[in-house]
Amino acid sequence: MIRKKSDKGDLEMRRGTFLLIGLVVVLALVYAGFELFATAARANEMVLADDDTFIIVEDNIVNTDVQPPPPPPDPMQNKEVVIETVSNLIKVQPTFDFTQNFDQFEAIEDIHIEILEEPVDLPPPVYWVDEMPEFPGGEEAWNEYLRKELRYPEVCRTLGITGVVQIEFVVERDGAISNIRVLDPVYRDLDAEAIRVISASPKWKAGKQMGKAVRVFYQIPIRFSLN
Repeated sequence: MIRKKSDKGDLEMRRGTFLLIGLVVVLALVYAGFELFATAARANEMVLADDDTFIIVEDNIVNTDVQPPPPPPDPMQNKEVVIETVSNLIKVQPTFDFTQNFDQFEAIEDIHIEILEEPVDLPPPVYWVDEMPEFPGGEEAWNEYLRKELRYPEVCRTLGITGVVQIEFVVERDGAISNIRVLDPVYRDLDAEAIRVISASPKWKAGKQMGKAVRVFYQIPIRFSLN
């Protein structure tokens, strides 16, 4: 049998050479790809498999250890203060005359001095004591006082109004009369006249308890009769 192919046309003999050439070409292409596409703008990009892209920018990282800058100074503090001297001073003439002589013995008029008395807490009056209050001169003097001072109201006399007005009052420790009130009113004019007569009476003899003057309630009837 005659052989048609020579040993030079057998490709199996150059298989290793072609493999090496292919590897060199692939490495050259990979290197060229890194040189062309691996730039500074793309260095910080990271592409994930799920199409989520995160961009890390080193320039925007804030350093928390850096202290904030101080606030700017107040412009009023740096303002220049100019003090101007005034030469045109205003002269004030005093109006006080210290040459006048005062007489230390001269009377000073139009001075009103008011003495304020401090309120005194008085003990409450009582109804019964060892010595009851008494009108000066006794019962006869009291009846004589009523005959002179008591005035029958004309309106009540015309209308024929009569009655007995029961009056209660307090005889103070100095004999003065206070706290007058009507216990059994009869008629307005008769009640007013009874209060007037009691108010106008002189000081009574104060009541005493164990030899000491005390405030005492006292009741007395004032009779109005036309007979």
